[in-house]
Amino acid sequence: MRIAELSRASGVSTATIKYYIREGLLPAGLLTSSNQARYTEDHVHRLLLIRALLDQGGLTISRIRSIVTALDDPDATFDPRTLTVGGPYAGPLAPLTADPRTVATVRSLIERQGWNAAVDSPEFAAVVDLLDVLGELGQKRFTDRLDDYAEAADRVAAVDEEVLRSCDDSRSRAESRVVGTVLGDSLLSALRRLARTGRSTPRVPAFAASGTSEAGS
Repeated sequence: MRIAELSRASGVSTATIKYYIREGLLPAGLLTSSNQARYTEDHVHRLLLIRALLDQGGLTISRIRSIVTALDDPDATFDPRTLTVGGPYAGPLAPLTADPRTVATVRSLIERQGWNAAVDSPEFAAVVDLLDVLGELGQKRFTDRLDDYAEAADRVAAVDEEVLRSCDDSRSRAESRVVGTVLGDSLLSALRRLARTGRSTPRVPAFAASGTSEAGS
């Protein structure tokens, strides 16, 4: 397909496509003449990935460039934790500011869950920091349910692993890891809000939804 057809298929303007090619996000098409190039369905897929990482994932052009460069290099490796909007937690844990009781709480949580998680990791520091903030805000009701939240998180992590194992090859697995890391938190947040709405909205009885009522029978 030509660039105009690629634009229609992907919903991305030709000017933006050319910009992505210049910035190294999208491979150039196969030249058929001095000013014409052919593109494939792979280009359509790459454009959809770029737009998802940019629009829904909130990543910068430079970060997306590093991601697609790694995806195109079979020998490249990257840490999924660096793919979030703000990057990994700024940690490490600052022992002088963290409440020792909170540190002990998270250590105990890790042991109960059977997680092989390092206590000097950015993730550990992030949990400690968030729990301290919740405590300062007087929101102990949330921290009292820490084990329930951990159980839910563990199930989500298990589903993530199942999804990655179902991928056909290393390339699709790498892309799924990227998409899951960048968009996964947004999806969970949206589902959580949806669940809250569903649980707080009164359910309409079936007879009312169908337009019938006991009075009219």
